[in-house]
Amino acid sequence: MSTASLESALPAGVPLLLDSSVVLAYLAGNEAASPLAAHVIDALVQPGRNHATLSAVTAAEVLVRPFAVGGRAVAVGELFLRHFPNLDVAEVTYGIAREAARLRAETRLPMADALILASAVALGLRHVVANDDRWPAAVAAALPEISLCHLGDHLPL
Repeated sequence: MSTASLESALPAGVPLLLDSSVVLAYLAGNEAASPLAAHVIDALVQPGRNHATLSAVTAAEVLVRPFAVGGRAVAVGELFLRHFPNLDVAEVTYGIAREAARLRAETRLPMADALILASAVALGLRHVVANDDRWPAAVAAALPEISLCHLGDHLPL
């Protein structure tokens, strides 16, 4: 794992949009990308080196498992989503929905992914962190202004 290369790709002070794949890897803790996701969230976002935003779509995706498990899992998930330091959840607006439609038409990404990426565009966030293998080609083709940090690119060989 190269946290140095990850930090180089995400300069200090630059606001980030985190994809669901990053948050889910962080919460699961047992994926190949989990240590890198933990570094982004615990070492960069929590102390304020980088502020992060999640789409409301990511919030929905993150809460699926807690609702399936039941008990206190939902409260724990909501605590993370609503109170984690330097982390905001952005609503899906008409402008975001419109941009998502354009992205879906151009890239054929699933609507949830298009909505998340559209959030970055609409909010002026130029640095996106993801671990979805479909995103690099789609971002390169339709969003050249976005700098995509794909966690898989920072995993050991």
